[in-house]
Parts: sequence; structure tokens; C-alpha cells
Amino acid sequence: MLDHLAVVNGDGRRFLAMQVPAISAQEVSKRQVPAISAHEVSKSFGDRTVLRGASIEVPFGEGAVLQGPNGVGKTTLLRILATVITPDSGSATVGGFDVRRQAARVRHQIGVAFVNERSIYWRLNAWENLKLFAATRGVGEDQREAQIRGIADELDVTPFLTRRIADLSTGQRQRIILARAGLGDPKVLLIDEPLRGLDEDGVERTMAFLKARADAGAAVLIVSPTIKELAGRNLSLFRLRDGMIRPDEWE
Repeated sequence: MLDHLAVVNGDGRRFLAMQVPAISAQEVSKRQVPAISAHEVSKSFGDRTVLRGASIEVPFGEGAVLQGPNGVGKTTLLRILATVITPDSGSATVGGFDVRRQAARVRHQIGVAFVNERSIYWRLNAWENLKLFAATRGVGEDQREAQIRGIADELDVTPFLTRRIADLSTGQRQRIILARAGLGDPKVLLIDEPLRGLDEDGVERTMAFLKARADAGAAVLIVSPTIKELAGRNLSLFRLRDGMIRPDEWE
């Protein structure tokens, strides 16, 4: 049975947030490594270099934002960390596992949500998509429905679970993709522009969902071209410029 927490958003409305099983202290201390670590990562596409020695580190139990204008390489770095593509040089690990040599181990650790996700089945409804992905994540058949319904309540996607992905709005589809990323209790969440297309309530639910994972011990890395709605949420801030990453302070 899934436990839930009552969360109150800015306008006083209440909704349910699932209480996520925590990563054990023994599991984290055994590794003594950051959840996400990229060191001097470079990546080019043809004659265009997007990452030039980019470095970033995010510990377990914390959230971070990587900000930068469109097209500067934020999603490229996320794809490297998710083992979708490999860096030209430099090194990167997720949960202590190398993204090149131990890609399968990395993929077992992560939940990923990309903008314009192509691996979702547009002709199936949201429930069918989530159920299929839960199976691939190793969620037991006896636990799938409860886990899907718990996450659906958190993100307020229950009303359109029976609708085809192709028939959903951008914001609704974005929340289904985020829900899918949370299945299987991943240790690391790599999230691409999670607030795109969301209304105010959707923003608050999404951020409560991500905060619950960080509070339970997971690492959360959000990439976004804008940061206004991410300010004041206890997130570390990094900026990507000219292919390099530097830490920054919130204004």
C-alpha cells in the first residue's frame, strides 16, 4: 500500500503527494560517490562544438538546475548522462557507474523525461504507456497499479489516463512523461524542461513531485532555459555558457 502526504499549494488547495520509499543510508554510504558527476565533458556534432569541458556534480538527496539558452548543450549533457549518446572526451558517472563502460548499470539507476519524448507510444492511452514502462522498469505486476495510481494522484493525471497520448495537450503529455520517469523509484532523475506547457497548478504539482524524490534520497537534475518558476525551491543553480558550466547563486 502506498502512503500519501497532503500538500497545500499556493492558493490553499490540497492535493496528494506520494511518500516515496527512501534510499537507505547504507546504500548511499557504501558507494561514497556523487549521484551525478561529469568532468571535463566535451561533445561536438560535425563542426559544431556544444560542450567544451563541462563539469557538474550533484549529490544524492539534492536537486539542481542547469540553466542556459536554447541550443547551448543542456539536453546534450542530459543525453550523455542518460547513456543515449557518448561524450567525445571527459568522463561522466551516474551513481558511481561510468556512462560509457557501465551504461546498463546507469540506466537501471535513472528516470528520464525529455521534452518532445519520442519513445512514448502515441496511439496507446496514458495508462497503457505507464503500465508498459513499469514492467520494463522491473516493477512487480502486483505493485504496478498502485504505483501508477499513486504517481497519477501526485501529478493530477488521473482524469486523462484513459486518453490516447496523441489526444493530450502539451502540458498533459509532459506530466505523463514525468510520471513515467518516476516509476520504479529511480535513484537519479534527469528532467528536461519539466514546466513547459504547464499551468500554475501543474507547476506546483510537478515541483512537489520532484521535491518528494529528493527528500527521499534521490538526486534530481533539471535543465531549463528559464529559471523564474524554479527560484526559491532549495535547488542548486548551474549555468551553461559557451560549452562550460559554472555554479551560480539565485538572485
